[in-house]
This record gives sequence, structure tokens and C-alpha cells, in this order.
Amino acid sequence: MKKLGLIFTLFIFTTLFSRPVMSANKSDTFKCRTKIIRDEVVCYEKRPYTYNFQVEVVSDDTGTKHEIYKDDYPFITANFKERYSVIIHNPLPVQAAVNLTIDGLNSITGKPCSPSEGSKWIIDPYSYITVRGWQVSGADARRFYFTSKKASYASWRSNSWGKDLSVNCGVIGAAYFWNKKDLERYFEQNPVYEYTRKSYNNLREMKKEAPCEEAPCVKDKALAEQEAGTGMGERESNPVESIRFDYNTGMYKARDAVIIFYDFAKIQPKPQPFLERDFAPEQP
Repeated sequence: MKKLGLIFTLFIFTTLFSRPVMSANKSDTFKCRTKIIRDEVVCYEKRPYTYNFQVEVVSDDTGTKHEIYKDDYPFITANFKERYSVIIHNPLPVQAAVNLTIDGLNSITGKPCSPSEGSKWIIDPYSYITVRGWQVSGADARRFYFTSKKASYASWRSNSWGKDLSVNCGVIGAAYFWNKKDLERYFEQNPVYEYTRKSYNNLREMKKEAPCEEAPCVKDKALAEQEAGTGMGERESNPVESIRFDYNTGMYKARDAVIIFYDFAKIQPKPQPFLERDFAPEQP
């Protein structure tokens, strides 16, 4: 596929839960063919691996945005005109392609897309990248910043698409993709060593490179009151290049991706314990 990409169209949230976190993350467990060297005998097994896919929203002013949970999804409070970046971590031992969307629009092309269709950012193994804005050319990006839904980039893009794209304001999504063969090649080159109490005399009767028995590979509510969106701010240098990247495994459905919701803080009227009255008025 490509070196750039993003995702979704989601609408969900309501009650608050006091469980603060520093970054949104989602764990994924899958099985992969693994080379095992057991008492000098080589075999292969389908073994489960769990990886934690992590995304951070970082304010220029205050650093990593603290999250709470709304309806079991990470939620951050946006500040008007606040510049921010998105840090995407790759926990895999192989390259990953990540489709990053802001307000349902691809961060590279500015188009609405499904998780697998959008242009994607390539991230090296055990590494991360920082995306500071909308990629507007091969050399430049324009900063992400929180603004009103009406002034958002999604609202402006609605004219080109003939429909209201601002309905998806207030959500950041990241869908990860990778190549299963790359992962199997990694576990071939980095085998697991195991030692048992079996005697070498018994083990040498076993055929080397005999495959072990392989286990089967297993692998709303509308935001009617949401007010915040992301605008397109000042231009800055951000050179990129397009490359081919073939993937066959990953987060093909929006519900599998890492998702962060955001909005401005809602100002609620505060109840007053004392009022300036001389006597209690009589109820009819």
C-alpha cells in the first residue's frame, strides 16, 4: 500500500468514569508460526503474542493530554485554539502501516475513508512517529489545533463532498496493519530456546526440523452536543515520500482500532447553597 494513512466514522459517548490514563491503547493477541529450539531440536508452533498499540495526544502547551473514560472509550478535554500532535507507537518487531484519522478524515489526504483504504504512515519496529498536522504536500504539513466544529477542517471539507463531514468531529482514530510473513520471518530469525529434563539420548532420536503439531490460527449514540473539532493551522516543513507497503493483517474494522474522543469542557451551572432572601416564599 502506501506510506501514509488513516480512518473512521464513529459516534459514541456519555457518562464519565474517573479512571485517568496518559494514552489510549488497545491490546491485540494473535497466533504466529514460531521457531522453537527445544533441547537442540528444531520445531515450529503457532504461539500467541499480545501487543499493546498505543496513541498519545500531546498539547504544545501542557504535554500529553490526560484521559478519562466516557462509555469505555478514552476521552480528552480540548482547549480552544490549542495546538496538538499525535504520537503513534509501534509495539511490533516488524514495520507497521498506520491509518491515522482526525474527525473522520485521513491525516494525509484529508478524505473520509475506511480503516484499510486510507493512506498510511510507516513506523519502524519498536518505534514511534509524531504527526503534528495535516499533510498538505510532499514537503509541508499544517498544524492540528482544536477549534469549533463550525470552523473545523472537516466542516470546510464538507463543501467538496456535498455532505456534512463535521458530524464526525471530536474523534481521533488509528488503525494498524502489518504483514504476517514479515512477522513469521522475524520469529524464524529470532527463535525461542527451551530446555527440558529429557535426556539427550532420547532427544537425538527425534528428527531435526520436524514440525510440531500446529494449533489452528485463531485469530449509538450520536454526538448531538459535541462542539469541538480540529482546524488546519500554520504551515511547517514535514518532508515525506510515498512507498509501497504490502500488508495482510491488522485492524480492518473501526471497532478494532485505537480511538480517542475529545470535546471542550462543558460549563455546568453551579448550585448555590445560600440565596439573598429574607423569608421563605409561601407555596400556594
